[in-house]
Amino acid sequence: MRDNKTYSKFEKVRILGTRALQLSQDAPYMIKVPSKITKPLEIAKLEWEASVIPIEIKRHINQVENNSINEWKG
Repeated sequence: MRDNKTYSKFEKVRILGTRALQLSQDAPYMIKVPSKITKPLEIAKLEWEASVIPIEIKRHINQVENNSINEWKG
């Protein structure tokens, strides 16, 4: 699993938003959530801190000779 510090702020926001949407549609939690926390975005932030969000990021790296793709699971 990839370290959360290597994501850009845009990737982080996209991951948290996507995960919060999944949670609002009754996706299973990836961590044990305290009973006082009920908002999907707060739960997504807890999952982010625990590095357990099941979302992949693909970066297209354009180089002169090589057009490669880097993939990471969140």
